[in-house]
Amino acid sequence: MSDVLRTHMPLWPLIVGLAFGRAGLIVASYGSYTSTDEGIFTDGAMLAALAGLAVCLIALIASKATLSKRITNNLMRVCIVLEMLCLLALALLELFPDSQTVLRFTLSALCTFVSSGAIFYWLRRARGTGTTAAAILVFISLIISEVEIYLCSLMPIVVGNTTAAVLVLVQFPCMIWARKRTQPYALASPTQANDYFSFTKTMIQSKQFLAATAVGIGFLSIVIGFLRGYPTGEAIAFSPATRAAYALLTVGISLVVVILVLKGRQRVLTVGAFLVMELLACAALVAYAAFPDALDIGAVFTTTLNAFMVAFTWYIVIAFMSFGWRDPYYYAISGWLVWLGCRAVARVALLQVYGLSINDLLVCAVMGALVVVSTQVIFVQFLSIARRSAEEKEEQSQQRESKLAKIMGLDEHENLSSVRQASMEHNAEEMGRQFLLSEREIEVLSLYALGYTQKRVAEELFITQGTAHAHIKRIYAKTGLHSRQEILDYLQQHTS
Repeated sequence: MSDVLRTHMPLWPLIVGLAFGRAGLIVASYGSYTSTDEGIFTDGAMLAALAGLAVCLIALIASKATLSKRITNNLMRVCIVLEMLCLLALALLELFPDSQTVLRFTLSALCTFVSSGAIFYWLRRARGTGTTAAAILVFISLIISEVEIYLCSLMPIVVGNTTAAVLVLVQFPCMIWARKRTQPYALASPTQANDYFSFTKTMIQSKQFLAATAVGIGFLSIVIGFLRGYPTGEAIAFSPATRAAYALLTVGISLVVVILVLKGRQRVLTVGAFLVMELLACAALVAYAAFPDALDIGAVFTTTLNAFMVAFTWYIVIAFMSFGWRDPYYYAISGWLVWLGCRAVARVALLQVYGLSINDLLVCAVMGALVVVSTQVIFVQFLSIARRSAEEKEEQSQQRESKLAKIMGLDEHENLSSVRQASMEHNAEEMGRQFLLSEREIEVLSLYALGYTQKRVAEELFITQGTAHAHIKRIYAKTGLHSRQEILDYLQQHTS
């Protein structure tokens, strides 16, 4: 395990940057989680921020553009500065008790918008990596951010906001630090066969897979929205003991997930992750019912569930960024709209309609039903993926037999070009086994060795040109070769 941790040391700039970016958002708009949220200044502001992000998403879709490195870096710098200024402005507002609600709401919405942009930047830098690296990044970042948020919750609001503002600026040196380290896509990071990285690689084109993922997360997000304001929609205040309990529970679960991933446990971030979230939701419901006069006990499980969903959504966004053909911001914004949009709508709706004859028992029953539905949707999705994977393996086996027949000249109708392609694919698979290349890297290698340009490789595999370039760089890094000709020479000399 220590060797794996050393391998992933280059992730630290991303871990620190992502942690401080998220912490700034929570301190500013969520009151450092001294309660489950800050009511309209949290989910109301989130809806306003999501409206702005939706406009950005439409622009990306319409332009079909991929943002350049220069543009993303400049956007990140603007986001950092604005996040810092929003934190300082909200700190100043605390000095004026009669400050306008509209101004505070506007600042909270702006901070949510730009903080989301900063988070997207760090997730974007992690694209192309594997299961282990992504899990380490998102859950260690979550742990660090929770420590900062907890410490800020112990400070006066003005001091806490100012401290968070200073730490937000640490993202600037983290950007420089990240450029000097080995990039995430070049890390020799293990990727598990049964997780979202594997699913996304083979099913990114499947509308059924995308819809099932969105529906499963959406239903759970609605549950989280209701739980955070149970039962009336008002925020639930923590006591010092329950606030510490929430922080410890979140850090503990995150550490367990990281350890299990490092040990190579399968399905930790698929079935295992959803089981953890379902159990936390059920624990919150039971605690609310068992301790109606101490709702903060149930809020411990609710807020832990919310934090876990944050890291899990980051993880899925990185997977989609790595294998999707659109600009990475497209997948980040889409993920935000599904998970945070559903949560915010549920939270605001509960606040508005609870007084219209809705009772605690009905709210509890609705949440329980949503938990059951989300579970069914998610596990049916996984069963479908397992069945499809089995069919694809059978199809690949038949294709390998067909390729062998082509190589041996048993297909009299096969032309020389097809034979050469089949032979190159066969040799690329053998070279991939020698250098522990991933399946996608083997596919890229076979096309690249055939003389395809990076653009044509991207078109052939339905990925972005940047993703194709990242795969080729990883191939060079893993093999120690430095040009296409060296790859061809190696294939000729060292493969059968």
